[in-house]
Amino acid sequence: MESKLVMNQDDKRILEDCDSEIEIIKKWIDNHKLDSNVKFLVSYAVIRASGSIEVVFKSMISTFLSQNCIKETKQYLAKNIVESSANPSPTMIKKFLEKFDSDRTKEFEDKLKGTQEKGDLTSLVNLRNNIAHGQPIPSTITEVESYYSSGKMVLQTLEQILKN
Repeated sequence: MESKLVMNQDDKRILEDCDSEIEIIKKWIDNHKLDSNVKFLVSYAVIRASGSIEVVFKSMISTFLSQNCIKETKQYLAKNIVESSANPSPTMIKKFLEKFDSDRTKEFEDKLKGTQEKGDLTSLVNLRNNIAHGQPIPSTITEVESYYSSGKMVLQTLEQILKN
């Protein structure tokens, strides 16, 4: 059976660009630990990491569903998935999967159940929500980087499930 394209080059570039930005921020913070801008850079990294994962997970689902579709269906998927607003939590990804495939939903849940990656991605989304609601975040750039790395692993799990 032919392998389906799920994570395209644009998706990979988004993640690579985010990796680069987080690395630059981390190096700057390492050299300016007591600077008052550290908290703003960490908050930016949270938003950037969470936003990158959100864009990629929605793109992956849209790409998967739009294979062999007519133009109007692709447009519908773009408007209702890619252009929608959704925190990239494991729960939200599961809700997207539930809309079209209960078997893949169960597989996604089973693969993530009790994993560090699931908890870390949830933590990243919670930080993003705290920032959005004006609450301070106690996390370091190292924690954000780790949460983002876990989020990418969740995306890899999603990709494996969509390719089956």
